[in-house]
Amino acid sequence: MTPADLAPAGRLLSGSDEEWKRPLARMLGAMHPDGPRESLDPRGVDRWASGAREIPGWVGPAVARLLRDLADSLEFEAAAARAVAVRVAAG
Repeated sequence: MTPADLAPAGRLLSGSDEEWKRPLARMLGAMHPDGPRESLDPRGVDRWASGAREIPGWVGPAVARLLRDLADSLEFEAAAARAVAVRVAAG
């Protein structure tokens, strides 16, 4: 994973263009390879995003999993919204 990929992934996962590093740190804390924790240090995420620190190898697969889970959830919600729209339109 590169810093160029981290920022858009964090924005998608957090739902915010402005404040994505702290939420991403919390999400990744739960997936830490040494065991779940409440959060990673958000300053570490900031350092990864700026390129000041190398992104650990486990972060890319963890972010990919989070993104897949988000995509699955959005697909489910989109299908549900379409079904409700059909019922509403039918009266």
